[in-house]
Parts: sequence; C-alpha cells; structure tokens
Amino acid sequence: MKINSSSPICRDRWMAALHVKGQADAQLTAQFSEAEKLLFAAASPKGVYKIMERNDVKTKGFSIEKHLEGCHKVIVMAATLGIGVDNLLRKTQVTDMAMAVVIDSGASVLIEQVCDDFEQQIRQDMLPAHMMYMTSRFSPGYGDYPLTEQSRIIGYLDAQRQIGLHVTSDSLMIPGKSITALIGIADHPVTGRLATCNECVLKEKCTLRKEGKFCGD
Repeated sequence: MKINSSSPICRDRWMAALHVKGQADAQLTAQFSEAEKLLFAAASPKGVYKIMERNDVKTKGFSIEKHLEGCHKVIVMAATLGIGVDNLLRKTQVTDMAMAVVIDSGASVLIEQVCDDFEQQIRQDMLPAHMMYMTSRFSPGYGDYPLTEQSRIIGYLDAQRQIGLHVTSDSLMIPGKSITALIGIADHPVTGRLATCNECVLKEKCTLRKEGKFCGD
C-alpha cells in the first residue's frame, strides 16, 4: 500500500545523520531544501504488513526475544522509499558528490519518518477494534538480531511482489532505503525493550558509543 508521508524531513535528525553539530549554515540550509525537493519527487513510499501468531514468526537473538516477551502475536512490516531514490542517488553521485551525501542521509531520515507514519497507521487500524497493546518496532541489525533475518521477513510478507522489495545474498535490501521490522502485540500492557550495547553486533564500531551516547537516548 502507498504511505502518505508529506511531512518535512526533520532537520535535527538530518544534521545528526550528517554528524554536523551546531546550526546549519546558509550553504547547508540551501542543500537541505534542494535535497528535500529532489527526494520527495523521487520517492514513492510503500509499505506492507501482516499479523502473525508469535510462534509462527521465527527469530534469532536475545534482543528480539526479550523485545517480544509476553506477546502472543507479531506485526511483521516492511516499508520502502522505492527505486526512484536509488536512481537519484546514483545520478547525483556522478554529478555532485557533496549533494549525494546530503541526499543519502536525508533519505535515511525520511524512511524512518515513513516507518513512523506507517506504524501509526497500523496502530490506528489495530487498536480501536481489538483493544490490544503493542511494542515499538524492532528491526534486523539492531541489538543482536541479525541482518540475515531481513530475508525471512520479506518472505513472510511476499514483499518482493507486494512492494518491489527484495534482499541480496549479502543481506542488502533493494531498494536501499527500506526497512523491515517486527512489532509485538499483547492483551496486556507491553513496552518492548531497547537492546543494550553489549548485545549489539555494532558495539565495536558504533560512533554513538565512542561519544558516550546510547541509541535509545
């Protein structure tokens, strides 16, 4: 299904993605405006989700098991900005590498915003009729939930046919600006769980950790 997401790309998150501190100068502000215009013209946000019994959703890793603890059902979801953004990035990398970096980071922020909107839409679909409680979303690559599980999620959703999303043999998704995730459902309040740094497969490479920060901050 198409996802309606027309909100401006959050400048604070965009700055963080670029590792820029302080205020954006005039040049960066102009780049943001131009990149945003190009991204909204190129993007075609789509998503698909499916509600499954918890026992039917195979998972690997301590982090995701703890996140879904107490849940009897799972929402399996995927969203993508579409291949148009990949094409835009490839074209811009040839003509203007600096702008390509800005577009790439903006697209990463945009797909998260699209997932926020899609998750809110799912919650509106679910909660009034069923009075269920839901965790936040949890994606492969977070904590010790391996990226290789993206192919399993895509398989559950038939996402290649539904929204044109597939995964390569080395666990890269095409289109690149795409996200897969699980959301737990329970008949009692649940909050899910943030992974700890010690559980994360990126703990030795994490730039936030080197700065004394935590991705849940």
